[in-house]
Amino acid sequence: MPLKPQLVLDAGGVLLTNLGSFWRSLAELAGTPFDELRARYRREMRGPLWSGGISEPDFWAWLSAAWPGLDIASARQALLDSMKPLPALNHLQAWSSLADLHILSNHRAEWLLPQLDHRIRLFSGITISSEAGFFKPDPRIYETAAAKIPPGAPVLFVDDHPDNLRAAETFGWHTLLADEADSGWTEQVEPLLRRLG
Repeated sequence: MPLKPQLVLDAGGVLLTNLGSFWRSLAELAGTPFDELRARYRREMRGPLWSGGISEPDFWAWLSAAWPGLDIASARQALLDSMKPLPALNHLQAWSSLADLHILSNHRAEWLLPQLDHRIRLFSGITISSEAGFFKPDPRIYETAAAKIPPGAPVLFVDDHPDNLRAAETFGWHTLLADEADSGWTEQVEPLLRRLG
């Protein structure tokens, strides 16, 4: 009997909006140019934040030290406001009848899991970079996710970054590029899963 397909979904840009508006709001709240804030974040904080190398409180402390005038309560609210549901969330129930669902996301578990709330029960495996210790496209996070998948099962991986898809393909996974601005990609999922089943 063939193994059930496995549908592995990124979160930001696939299930929820990416955090782009959060960084823009932060720059506005901090009174600093967006490019300057993003450059400093990438240089000092990106790796530790997404890999779980620091705690979530450490991130807010870093922001406070880097931009002393920044109101952290407003920054936290900007983060929550930036994570809006995308249309793919409405397809999860239907997709779960065709495949086992998984999440593989560069995110903070503290931020992501509450946003998925009652939908968590639909997922067989959840791999979040802040818990895994690595972030895409590092092969080690794919290995962590693959350990939650039945050996030999066909996998369809959906992500909004081509580099992450290329890394997944080295594991023999089928891939689909998502587009946050155009949910048309969601119509391709069921036919692809049926072909893999």
